[in-house]
This record gives sequence, C-alpha cells and structure tokens, in this order.
Amino acid sequence: MFRLLEVLLVTGLTAMSALVLLNVILRYGFNTNIPSVVEISRFIFVWITFIGAVVALKDGDHLKVDALVDRLPMPVRVACFLLAHGLMLWCCWLMFAGSRIQVAVNMRNFAPISGIPVGIMYAAGLFASVFFAIILTANLVRGLSPSSGVWKRATGEAGERAARNPHS
Repeated sequence: MFRLLEVLLVTGLTAMSALVLLNVILRYGFNTNIPSVVEISRFIFVWITFIGAVVALKDGDHLKVDALVDRLPMPVRVACFLLAHGLMLWCCWLMFAGSRIQVAVNMRNFAPISGIPVGIMYAAGLFASVFFAIILTANLVRGLSPSSGVWKRATGEAGERAARNPHS
C-alpha cells in the first residue's frame, strides 16, 4: 500500500512539474497558456504534500527532537511516548472532523476555471488523517511491546548513548 503512495508521489510531482513547465513554455514562447493548469497544479500540490506526510510518518522521517526524552528515566519516557501518541491521535481526529466538514461544504463549490470541486482538495486531509491514525496506532501497539525496536530506542540504547556522550 505504501509503495503505491510513493508511486503516486512521484507521478503527482512529475505531472505537476510537466504542467507548470508546459504553461511557462506556452506563456513565454507562444504568448498563450492553458488557464486550468494553475488550479490543477494546486490540487496536485496539496495532495502530494499530504501523501508525502503520510509516507514520511510511516518511514519515521518526520521531525522529532528526542535529546531530552533520551535522558529521562524509563517511566517518564513511557509517559512521554504515551502522551505524544495520544496527542497526535487527538490531532488526527481534529483533522478528520474538520476535513470532513470542509469536504461536505466545498463539494458544491467549483474551481472557477477547471470546474473541479474544491472539496477534492480538502479530501486530502481526510485521507491523511486516516492514514496518520493507522500509522500512529500501529506505532503505539508496537511501542508497547517490550521487544520492539521502537521501545529499545526509547528504553536503553539511546539513553546509554546519551549517558556515555552527554554533549552529542
């Protein structure tokens, strides 16, 4: 499934780049353009941004600052892990609820040039919030397992590294 998302990312970025390049060539070379390219590119950009965020979360490439957490005692690390995942899942719910409302409201609004329903752009938030929640829930379940790689990082290896080299 995530391989498909990566293919969609590459396809979307390629399509968006090709459309914009084509429009630039037409505008400066032939003094014309394709008016709907700007709107279509915007829709593609929004979708590849959200798809990219899902892939980054799945791969663990999101921004995280764990220098402090790595130095905390085990019970506090566990609490931070649970609190962070709880807050992120709550944010997923807020994003899902807000996106659902925006999709419902904006499916009857159409982009002025292309005629595409604006709700399709907000549907990217629905898509992303569901995938975020699935990934975070899987990480939470995996993290609660004592033998998991996520938990080893949070329990000993990183803390031992921090104790050996406090200035890193």
